[in-house]
Amino acid sequence: MTTKYFWRNVVLVLAAINLVFWLWNDGDLRFLGLGPKPVQEPQRLDNQVDPELLTIQPAASEAK
Repeated sequence: MTTKYFWRNVVLVLAAINLVFWLWNDGDLRFLGLGPKPVQEPQRLDNQVDPELLTIQPAASEAK
């Protein structure tokens, strides 16, 4: 475990794992059939009724 190239090999393996995870997470491996499940909720957009009319008001202060 104290070989001359041990830590260099550990760093290279971790960098390769990081690169593969980044490609998988970004969806660049979908052509291989790999990748995270896409999150799509079009029904939520269809259920919205005039969201531009929504106004945010400050919270009412409590009377003491």
